[in-house]
Amino acid sequence: MIVHGFAGNDLHPPRTGASQRLFGLYRGLARAHETHLLALVPNRHPGAARETVAGIDLVRHREWFTSPAWHLERAGIAPMFALALAGHGLRARAMAARLPGTSDVVMADLALAGVLRHARGALRVLHAHNVEFDHFLSAGPAVLGRARWAERLRALERAACDVADVVVTASDEDAARMTALHGVDPGRLIAIPNGWDELGLHPPAGDERARARAALGLAADDRVAVFVGSDVPHNRDGLRLLLDEVAPRWTGGSRVLVVAGGVARGLATGTPAAGARVIALTDVPDLLPVFHAADAGVNPVAGGSGSNVKLPAYLAAGLPVITTPHGLRGYAPLAGAVTVAEPSGFAAALDTLAPGARPHAPALAAYAWGALGARLGDALAARIGARGHAVAAGGRA
Repeated sequence: MIVHGFAGNDLHPPRTGASQRLFGLYRGLARAHETHLLALVPNRHPGAARETVAGIDLVRHREWFTSPAWHLERAGIAPMFALALAGHGLRARAMAARLPGTSDVVMADLALAGVLRHARGALRVLHAHNVEFDHFLSAGPAVLGRARWAERLRALERAACDVADVVVTASDEDAARMTALHGVDPGRLIAIPNGWDELGLHPPAGDERARARAALGLAADDRVAVFVGSDVPHNRDGLRLLLDEVAPRWTGGSRVLVVAGGVARGLATGTPAAGARVIALTDVPDLLPVFHAADAGVNPVAGGSGSNVKLPAYLAAGLPVITTPHGLRGYAPLAGAVTVAEPSGFAAALDTLAPGARPHAPALAAYAWGALGARLGDALAARIGARGHAVAAGGRA
C-alpha cells in the first residue's frame, strides 16, 4: 500500500502535540507501507526540502500565504484558516503532484483537505486532530466576527467530511461528535487515540532521576508534580486550578510544581502558589528529564476536544498520574493505571502518593505510536480491500 499524507505543519522534530501525533502515526504506517508525506511550512522555514526520517519520505512545501494569514489572525482581523484554507485549496493540485507515484491512500488534515478532491482512485482519508468547529469555539483566536467565522469553519469541516471516504478521529468521543455535528456515517469513522513515543520515553534508570533533579535544582526531599501543556485555553484554565486550588491544599514537606511548555508563558519561576515552589520551563526540547525529576504527572484539564497526549507520556516515563475525568477521554483502558479525581481532590491524591511510586499500566503498550500507526494501516488496508470487493461485485468505488 502506498500512502500519500498531507500535514498543515512540520512534523520533525515532533515538538507539539499535533506534530507528535502525525509523526507517530506516519512512522507507524511506514513500518509496512510506502509512506510519503508533504508538510506545509512557512517560506523561511530552516528545514531541508526533503529528507527520509523513520522510514517516511518527508517533503517540506513552502508557501508565502502562511505568513500574512498568521499576521491577520494576530491582528484580530480574521482567523488563520480563512486565508490559509483558501490558499491551500488553490494550490492543492500542485501540492499533490509533489509526492511521487500513484497512491492507494491519500490522507490529509483539514488544512490541506483540498488534496482529497484530486485523489482519483485512492482511498480519501480526512485526519481530524479535533472536531475543529468545537476546538475553535473553545480555543480559537479572538477575531472580529468570531461567531460568523465559527460557522464558516463548521461548513468547511462538514464539506471535508463529505468528500472523505474515511474520517480518522483521536477518540470515540470525537467520532460520535462528527456524526452528531456533520452527519458522518459511523461506518466511515476510525478512532485512533493519541499515544506516546516508545522510541524516546522510558522510566528513569540508574542515575537518570538524580541527574534530572539536580539539573532543576531540586532537593532530595522535594515532592514534585509536573504539568505539561501548550498555550491553549483549557491548559491555562488547568494551570489556574493548580495554582489557586490545588497548591493551597497540598500539604506536608517541600512542594514543587514544574510547569513545562507553552502554558508556562507569562509564568515566572518562583510564582507564589500558596507554599508550593513553581518552576516554569517554556522552551523544553526534551521533556524526558523533566518527567524523570518529578514524582507525579498532573492533568487538571476540564475542557478541550481530542485527547491529552501528556497522559500516556507521563505513564510511559514512569510517573503516577492524577487526571480529571475529562482528561481521561480517549484512554478508557488506562483508567486502572491512573488516579481520576476532580481538581478539588488533586491535593489529597498528591498527599497519598508513596515516594518513588511507579504505575502498573499493562494497557500502555497498545498506545505506542508505532503500534497505533500500524493499527491505522491495517484499518485502511481493510477498507481498500472491502472497496475492491464491492467494485468486483458491481458496487460503487
